[in-house]
Amino acid sequence: MIHPIDRHRAIERFEAIPHLALGHYPTPLEKLPRFKAALGCSQRLYIKREDLAGAGLGGNKVRKLEYIFSEVLRDGADTVITCGGLRSNHCRVTAMLAAKLGLTCVLVMNEPAHPYAATPASYAINEWVGARIVRVADRRERAPTMERIAGELRAAGQKPAIIPLGASTPVGALGQVSAMQELAGQLGELRFDFDAVFFSTSSGGTQAGLLAGKALFLDPETQLYGVSADDPSLSIQETVGGILREIGERLRLPFDERIQVDDRQVGGGYGVETEAGREALQLLAHSEGILLDPVYTAKAMAGMMAAIRSGALAAEARVLFWHTGGQMALFYT
Repeated sequence: MIHPIDRHRAIERFEAIPHLALGHYPTPLEKLPRFKAALGCSQRLYIKREDLAGAGLGGNKVRKLEYIFSEVLRDGADTVITCGGLRSNHCRVTAMLAAKLGLTCVLVMNEPAHPYAATPASYAINEWVGARIVRVADRRERAPTMERIAGELRAAGQKPAIIPLGASTPVGALGQVSAMQELAGQLGELRFDFDAVFFSTSSGGTQAGLLAGKALFLDPETQLYGVSADDPSLSIQETVGGILREIGERLRLPFDERIQVDDRQVGGGYGVETEAGREALQLLAHSEGILLDPVYTAKAMAGMMAAIRSGALAAEARVLFWHTGGQMALFYT
């Protein structure tokens, strides 16, 4: 249990950390009555619309990059380099925000395991906003390629900054701490707490930030469930734990949060659609007019639906789905 004084001091340290204002906040907190009826469940269902945070359906990436770009500008960088797949939300949002801030952007993007029949819309947008795109064969080539490009740019007199995959660093994760502070304010007006929160997890930054934010701002009994989009639960738990520890060191408050990751919705792997994910996407769209994406949020919603159907959640539980965005993955040019 965190002592109230220690929590208060950690919040003061958090609020003193510089960041940019690049998103549209607060993002809506909405009920899902028709989705609940379609599922035939008794739980009270809600959704946090982080997909509306701005920058081209950027979702959770916008808040992360508000903190990272603040450091990039502080350090005098003129170029940002990051990586992802050809449909990467992170790459697209990074490129769009770099354009907004007047920075050059280089994207190192790996080819998909199963080639697309058409150009992903995200990839086309990266070109429209002026990003330089370097394509590599697979994930293993991304990090060394970013380092090579950074070296070449330094030799040419430029000042590059590398942003790791998914902006999943302790600094980037602070954006999700901010999101939890925002949620706490919304719940203060509604006068209730959530019993469970479900969200997509992969590179670890979102889950680490949400856990730290929960410890600072939410009811300690609220349970957070990350649903993996690709990697095994143990791998993600280790990554999340490392980022969470570094956030704690920065705020001088050790976090002892349970890291819960469900990897039963991964299916064929990253970016490979699943039957359960398709059901989740179609059911939410048909009942509420809200789109998920096939890479991340459809699998996360499938995980939440499975938990409800299995009886793992109390009958009257208040359950929140944290929509991290990414719907652009549905579209091709």
